[in-house]
Amino acid sequence: MTVAVLRLKTILDARARHEHGFGMIELLASMTVMLIGIFAVFAVFQAGIVQIRRASTITTAAAVADAEMEKFRAVRYDSIGLANSDVAAADSTYTSESVYKADTAPATTLASAMTVSQLTISVASASGFPSAAPYIVMIDSELILVSGGAGTTTWAVRDVVERGYLGTTATAHSAGANVLQIQRVNVTKCGTAPCTNSVPTKTTTGADGRSYRVDTYVTWKQISSSASTTGRLVKLVTVIVRDNAAPYKRWARLTSAFDESTGV
Repeated sequence: MTVAVLRLKTILDARARHEHGFGMIELLASMTVMLIGIFAVFAVFQAGIVQIRRASTITTAAAVADAEMEKFRAVRYDSIGLANSDVAAADSTYTSESVYKADTAPATTLASAMTVSQLTISVASASGFPSAAPYIVMIDSELILVSGGAGTTTWAVRDVVERGYLGTTATAHSAGANVLQIQRVNVTKCGTAPCTNSVPTKTTTGADGRSYRVDTYVTWKQISSSASTTGRLVKLVTVIVRDNAAPYKRWARLTSAFDESTGV
């Protein structure tokens, strides 16, 4: 028994004195596996940081959009709009949005002359115009609310009040006069009410200290019921918040309709 124990001790001592270790191949393989694991964990953390930063930016942009919309909710209905001169001067980033309306089409001409009190409009073509009323047209410099005859070349105006709509003056028009559908809500810059302080594009600072570009669009929108029965026109306000340094990045978009009866 004692001999066996001594022999085992001798073997263990001999093994303890050996300096054998991992070979170079085994070491490289182990380091490679470890690095892959470390890089995977690093990538997860990096992606998490990027997503948190993006979520923070989107949240701030949404708050900026909501604050801008609240300004429209705080003013009178007839002051909701933008000055056409400001919209016409907007850059390509602003005008490239689908909600932007150039107010250059659809267009046609008068097929026959109109008197000051006339309640029908005869046009050369109705192509491109809405298939249902109401909608607003401009003949020369007069705005008229069309209430009937949509889809035909003879439109109807409800009463003399709708001639000279939105404060313009009812006038006589000669045959061949230009007829243009008006889709933008034009309000003069502040001076004499109703007027607006809103601008199509501006830069504002969010709660995170970053600069954001705020683009605002105000257009006429025809509302309809579930049975496709059309109602009166409302003002549709759309606010788009972009990255100020890279305007092609859209962080938030908010749309709200404002009705004449309630102001919202």
